[in-house]
Amino acid sequence: MEGAILSNQPKSAASVPGEVKILVAIEAFAGISYMLYLLQFQVIDWFTALPLIMAIISFGIAYGLYRLKRPAWFLSMAFSLFGLIFGGLGFIIMINAESVLLDLPKLILDLMTILLLLSKDVRKAFRIRTG
Repeated sequence: MEGAILSNQPKSAASVPGEVKILVAIEAFAGISYMLYLLQFQVIDWFTALPLIMAIISFGIAYGLYRLKRPAWFLSMAFSLFGLIFGGLGFIIMINAESVLLDLPKLILDLMTILLLLSKDVRKAFRIRTG
């Protein structure tokens, strides 16, 4: 019985590839940034609930990535592609000093996430086929 419980977990922290640990950190950082964004609001309403939902999703993806769950790989890829495409379009349309400071780092993190997710070791860890 105990063996079945342990088989669902990574064998050890060493069995999780370094690239996946970086991805976990990026996703957890995204969740933290959504939570920090919420601090500026006095009241939680439907509008401010979205960052809270996004924080929960980011933390869930980070946990799933750490546990090497395939759906977390796909969710991370989908959210990063969405952020890179639409964030990039918004950045191009609204480019100014503020957007460079606020939006460019997000775009760089989305691009880093996509490149890490597509790396050979990460795809192998999540059993994602190549080509």
